[in-house]
Amino acid sequence: MKPELITIGSCTLDCILGIKDILRFELFDKDIIKKYTAIEYSRKLNVESVRFVPGGSAANIACNGAMLGLRSTYIGVLGNDFSAQICMDDMEKRGVDLSNIIKTNEDHTAISIILKTEWGKDRSILAYKGANDLLTPNDIKEELFDDVKVFAWTSLTKEDSCKAIDKAIMLTKSHNGHVFAAPSMSIIKNNEKWAKILISKSDVVSLNKEEAKEFTKKEDLGNIISSFADLGIEIIAITDGSNGSYLSDGETIIRSDVYDGKVEDTTGAGDAFLSGLIVSYLRNIPLQQMAKVATSMGYLESQEAGVREGVPNCYEDLEEFVESHSLMQNISKILH
Repeated sequence: MKPELITIGSCTLDCILGIKDILRFELFDKDIIKKYTAIEYSRKLNVESVRFVPGGSAANIACNGAMLGLRSTYIGVLGNDFSAQICMDDMEKRGVDLSNIIKTNEDHTAISIILKTEWGKDRSILAYKGANDLLTPNDIKEELFDDVKVFAWTSLTKEDSCKAIDKAIMLTKSHNGHVFAAPSMSIIKNNEKWAKILISKSDVVSLNKEEAKEFTKKEDLGNIISSFADLGIEIIAITDGSNGSYLSDGETIIRSDVYDGKVEDTTGAGDAFLSGLIVSYLRNIPLQQMAKVATSMGYLESQEAGVREGVPNCYEDLEEFVESHSLMQNISKILH
């Protein structure tokens, strides 16, 4: 059977380093505070723990979708290395179709070095995209999109890989599917031209507040949302860490708090949030309830260390959590 959910973007092996002996400082520039994590020059530091965890936004979304009952496939390029095998084994275990993964000797599988410090909130990541960016339009097979309901893309930055995403968007729309975008800072800063092209062709966009500000060059939330709506985006989602999230259809803004409870690791929470939007959208769930479902997905994922952990194994379990836990929300209108 052909997939309902197709994703393109990063598939990465995350190397999570637990480290205590590291510096943290802040620089003040007028009204701007910049925070830094630093290693003292030419010093050897002891690492407390090492974990290898399969990750990458597009792979995460494919896995989350499969676990919630969608026929999911990931399209991407991985290296012929041990990292690729770890990533593929995990996706297969979660029910993702692997038949559209291309293996290459031209580069290594993408890897991210994530520092887990004693401060808990630090999300500093050293990211190497590697083989992910070798995707080309020729790798996108038209017949794969016959039954597509959702195509979700995350950041690739090279010309050919962006053209591959563009082709997938065209094929999705030609089969009456919906396009979900999760652009990261890498494409927004490193390939502004393609970021605007691909975002403007998407139906739903989900990104964090810093990314949204950088893309729109706006500071005020209402102006940020209006900028996306002016591009023709149907639903705009903006996450803001512990401050909650905003979901808008260009007219109404639903602000949702976060759930009370332990937060072990927020890596992958944004991908889980988007996965909640996808399953809600496909079920025609109203905007306010959609925000609850997405927030629940992000919260459940962040309760466990690593990405993809804590995600419900079926939609019914997710629905039960939403119904049995209260979430503070505020509804407002955008003034035009």
